[in-house]
Amino acid sequence: MDLRQDARFAGVLSDLERIARDLVDTGRLAPIAGTGECGVVIEFGTYGEGKKAEPSILINITSPKEFDGDERLLDDFEDYVIRRLEVASRDWSQEVTGLLGDDRPVILLINGEEY
Repeated sequence: MDLRQDARFAGVLSDLERIARDLVDTGRLAPIAGTGECGVVIEFGTYGEGKKAEPSILINITSPKEFDGDERLLDDFEDYVIRRLEVASRDWSQEVTGLLGDDRPVILLINGEEY
């Protein structure tokens, strides 16, 4: 399902972009990325290969530095993003939330590597 091609998901895409922008603007992303020169994209997509691929929420962080911090930092960051998504999803229609599903795993990727 390509969310960008379906007008029903315009609000979802807007919320995902806003949350990602806020992560950078508020400095929440810098401790994970190791620098302020980083980016993040949050998307509903598929993760895995072949038959193991499943619908997921992907948090893709790009940074010129590798992550070398505490795992608790990652857990707190992921929990924060999940809470923001839960709040945003309250404004999405039942049709949209039904199509997205409610049991997607959250996958945190830093420079393409899963954490």
